[in-house]
Amino acid sequence: MELRKKYIVRTEDRETVATLVRDGSGQVWVETSDGQQIDDAIVLDGGRTVSVRLDGRMYLVDLTARTDTALRALVNGKGGLVHLYDELGAAAADVDAGGATARELRADMPGLVVELKCAVGDTVERGQPLLVLEAMKMQNELASPGDGVVEEILVSAGQSVESNVLLVRLAESDD
Repeated sequence: MELRKKYIVRTEDRETVATLVRDGSGQVWVETSDGQQIDDAIVLDGGRTVSVRLDGRMYLVDLTARTDTALRALVNGKGGLVHLYDELGAAAADVDAGGATARELRADMPGLVVELKCAVGDTVERGQPLLVLEAMKMQNELASPGDGVVEEILVSAGQSVESNVLLVRLAESDD
């Protein structure tokens, strides 16, 4: 059985879709939206660096996490900040960019609240995970849409929610 998970990689001026594929024998590779396949990679430095062969050329990719979705990615010493999302996370980021208030976290699709990662009164930053929502047999961390203080949590672990349901409301921080 083959398992596939799609990721969206965004920089300031570009978006790329990459699909992580694992086949029944345990082999793993990445397929890009432009048809390239990356199947020759070696993880180094405890997972912080990856050596990748693509089209006969070697690339050294250095990754440093900045937030839950933001990474500093240097390819052969050049690069910058990229954001890595699964499909649900990308949809949430699109909603935020489309004018949704940065004070409300809503479900992008129906699912089951698996875990709360915040409590009323917590000070949170944009991108910080607030809860885990299971949708289509995948667990997705839903991140804070902005900086603030958790004012209200409208769901609990184990609760089923519909698309667009308000999950968490933030208030402005006094800082």
